Amino acid sequence: MAEIVVRGGMGHAFVVSKGSRFRVMDVEGKQVSDLVAFLRDDPSERFSPGNTRKLNGRLKISREGVLYSTKCRPLLRITEDTVGEHDFLFSSCSAYDYRVRFGLRMDHNSCLGILAGVLAPYGISESMIPDPFNIFQRTLIRPDWALETVEPLSKPGDFVEFRAEADCLVALTACPQDQNPCNGWTITDVKVISE
Repeated sequence: MAEIVVRGGMGHAFVVSKGSRFRVMDVEGKQVSDLVAFLRDDPSERFSPGNTRKLNGRLKISREGVLYSTKCRPLLRITEDTVGEHDFLFSSCSAYDYRVRFGLRMDHNSCLGILAGVLAPYGISESMIPDPFNIFQRTLIRPDWALETVEPLSKPGDFVEFRAEADCLVALTACPQDQNPCNGWTITDVKVISE
């Protein structure tokens, strides 16, 4: 098993072969990780939150849930999940939304910026990055249909395990969001453990 520590506010990209497994582990608890995936041989086919909601028939997925591509191809399947609470309604935090939502300067660290940095060596530009699967992010849907981000339920050592259903390029972050309870108000590390 190989382990990579993704420091708080940083990211990592890696290739997984069909049938292989990897885990994303919360090191200290309450830390979100934005995850995106691309078909390795054709990155124009990438994770689709819309198709994932439609084909799973759910707004939230856990064990045995499948992350589908823009062409409805299974990319990743959740095989183990110690938390069961994740989000794929929200886009990645970005310099653009920090300015609009919180009045911050455009240089605030963001998941979109982190993903763009780790995916650039693979020839993937910011405009090609899909909305993510937000591991451990806890989103409440209020009776009036408002969305509320609250602190994650994940504790130290909690994890989600994925099995690759296709050869994929995967990228993820240790989210730097510090303007709401998304990460329990503290930015910490995640760990990637792969076969």
